[in-house]
Amino acid sequence: MKLLSLLLAASLTFIQATEQQVWDAANALRSKAAYPEAAAAFEAFPAQFPQSTRATQALIEAGVCWFSGARSAQVMRRNTPEAEARFAKGLALFDRVIAEHPKEPIASRAAHMRGSTFLFSGRLAEAELAYSRVLEELAFDPSYVEKALEYRANTRRHLLKTGLALADFERFLREFPKSQRADSLKKTLEIARTLDKPAPPYAPEQWISGDPTPLELQSGHVVALYFWATWCTNCAKEQPFLLDLVKRYTPKGVVFVGVTDHQQGQSADQVKKHVAQHGYTFPVFQDAGATSLAYKVASIPHLVLIDREGKVRWSDNPANLCEATLDAILAAEPHGK
Repeated sequence: MKLLSLLLAASLTFIQATEQQVWDAANALRSKAAYPEAAAAFEAFPAQFPQSTRATQALIEAGVCWFSGARSAQVMRRNTPEAEARFAKGLALFDRVIAEHPKEPIASRAAHMRGSTFLFSGRLAEAELAYSRVLEELAFDPSYVEKALEYRANTRRHLLKTGLALADFERFLREFPKSQRADSLKKTLEIARTLDKPAPPYAPEQWISGDPTPLELQSGHVVALYFWATWCTNCAKEQPFLLDLVKRYTPKGVVFVGVTDHQQGQSADQVKKHVAQHGYTFPVFQDAGATSLAYKVASIPHLVLIDREGKVRWSDNPANLCEATLDAILAAEPHGK
């Protein structure tokens, strides 16, 4: 009898070790950015270990891998057919978890990931609804309620729903004052409060390249102010996206203007050389930082979108830009026209 107990214990230990090994192998694939392979491994996990407490979590992890794989398949943050197919696979898994576990905390995570899938695939209205569902119907996991509220606030900014976005940011700071994200959201809220208000004029010390493009002469045009510097490593990372945006949206009528200053000894000659070397085709001016201060730009790169009536409509790192936002600003006619 004692021998049988020992054999049973050894068998259970082997099963547990095997389960952990399969889980670790799936995570190892994910860490190597082998997202389809990792997703397949996680999707197979519930069938291999149906009694595991991680069986449902494995479906979520598989969905997250498809989500990450979709983002890696985008080109300049635009969907490719492969990216769309991967987003769809992730959504199917998140929907399955919600359907099978509608009253459990894991449903909050699945619904939040549905929102993020819509957000990063450019389906902003659906993203807003998905995050709202976490807050209104599936608020079982407080950590994902917190995340959904932050993400809905930002989604509403991208949808140009400034009033609703401000209400969400303020609610977040009331309900989660000790959140690790609180300080960051305070800064975002400060910038959000500049939206839907007249854009401050800028007074360049000198135009480094291109024709002078003062804001007061751009009435009727959508203007994109791009804050950057030659020494900024994050600006270098965003440069291909920004230049691609300029190439595609200048013919549509968007006026791009570069803004830089003298930080870290940045001289006019350095800026001029950088502009020429990297193919900046839009006007660039330099000042002592007054424009950044007027637009509450605390870090770079930063992009400000100004509508045809001269109002600030969007302001953030260009890495966070949804092209649907720029398209909506571009499509809007001035009031009274």
